[in-house]
Amino acid sequence: MSLRERIAALAILSLLISQPVLADPFAEGSMTVFAGGDARETRLAIAEAPTLTVFDDDGPRAVNVDANWPKVQGEGHFKLSLGQRHETTRWNIGVDGGPNVLSELRWQVPASEVRVDGVWTHTSGFTVKSFLAYAQSFAGGEVQDSDYLLDNRQAEFSRSYASPTGSRMLDISIGAGWKLPLGRTASLTPMLGFARYDSRYRMRDGRQVLSDYGLAPPLGTIGGLDSKYNPVWNSVWFGIDGQLQATGKLALRSEIKKHYFRYEAEANWNLRSSYAHPVSFVHQGDGSGWSAVVGADWQLARDQRLTLDLSKRDFRLRNGTDTTYLSDGSSSSTRLNEVISDSWSAHLGYRVEY
Repeated sequence: MSLRERIAALAILSLLISQPVLADPFAEGSMTVFAGGDARETRLAIAEAPTLTVFDDDGPRAVNVDANWPKVQGEGHFKLSLGQRHETTRWNIGVDGGPNVLSELRWQVPASEVRVDGVWTHTSGFTVKSFLAYAQSFAGGEVQDSDYLLDNRQAEFSRSYASPTGSRMLDISIGAGWKLPLGRTASLTPMLGFARYDSRYRMRDGRQVLSDYGLAPPLGTIGGLDSKYNPVWNSVWFGIDGQLQATGKLALRSEIKKHYFRYEAEANWNLRSSYAHPVSFVHQGDGSGWSAVVGADWQLARDQRLTLDLSKRDFRLRNGTDTTYLSDGSSSSTRLNEVISDSWSAHLGYRVEY
């Protein structure tokens, strides 16, 4: 290459190397903000992208981190509520060739309850809803135990009362459905799900108030009474939820469900020496029922609401089986005529939306 050609190549190379870098238009920029007739100037600056330092065999290296994570395509809320619950459960058994109601027990259990609800709805309308509730009896209530010699609750020969204090109830439910908008302020959500209602009833501080025909314990205090009855309702349910935005801050809600369940209960009658322990007898059967909730939400802030809920539930079983286990290892079965359980509750809660 000649000297002239070398000089030309070096000139071209120097031009390439010295090309000016395009200036960032916002690197030294400013923005004028007008507020209330006043103007103020604000400097603009580019924020540095976050980095992650990775250590490998070749040493540390910095990697840019994309902070624009995809947003969850949906919305939901959590709700914590406290309230009171009153539950009444009654069952009776009968025998073939004997009284159609031989023995009947009824629990009336007032309890304090805490409940957690969660709902999430995808932008498509797919909705998942669940709740968990725990209730416990601290005072009040009553258990009645009556026995009869004749049909239709005639010739009652034994009656006793006891306290259900210490009883507790645990409910859990989960379901899914599709939210259907009805205009801009209302919606309906058909749903299908599963639920479990697990109660542990107690009988303590007993007193015998009726003892006839020489077939019942003597009148007075029943010492050492600590019997238990544990009913469990496992249900498949379908239902519908409704919502209405009544005003800018007030929303109304309602739901109703139809339940089909399998009922199983175990009992331990601790004072009956002729019975086996800890399982003295078992109840089994199938039934149906319903539950309903009405509620209202008052908006406190953009994503916070105060809630009020009233709930009612009614479950019924007909023609189940009572299997009694005796201390000598034998067992016998008789007819479980019915089990009827109903409850109501009222809750005040706090809801956070996301």
